[in-house]
Amino acid sequence: MAGRPARPVASIRKPEGRLLVRAVALSMPGSAQAQGERAQHFERRIHAIERIRERAAARGENPPPLEQILDQLIAPLYLRAIFGIEPPATGYPELLVDRLLSNAGGSETA
Repeated sequence: MAGRPARPVASIRKPEGRLLVRAVALSMPGSAQAQGERAQHFERRIHAIERIRERAAARGENPPPLEQILDQLIAPLYLRAIFGIEPPATGYPELLVDRLLSNAGGSETA
């Protein structure tokens, strides 16, 4: 099995797999309006991250790309919630930020 991606990783490489994960995240109990509000919430979060990146760039900083922020900071936190894993220990978000900034501009996303 060496060299082959794990089944979950392979499944999200396909558009259908990504749609399934998104559907699960958006299908939490509630009305269609509540689901739409969650989708808008996620979109607002993306825009907020982009604004933070733009402000950092305006100050002469070199912020990590959006994809790297999502992969190394946001995803670990949301995935814990989706899979019902206990909240991370105090300091875990800060650890993720430190790792993200130490890898800024690099290609590490896993």
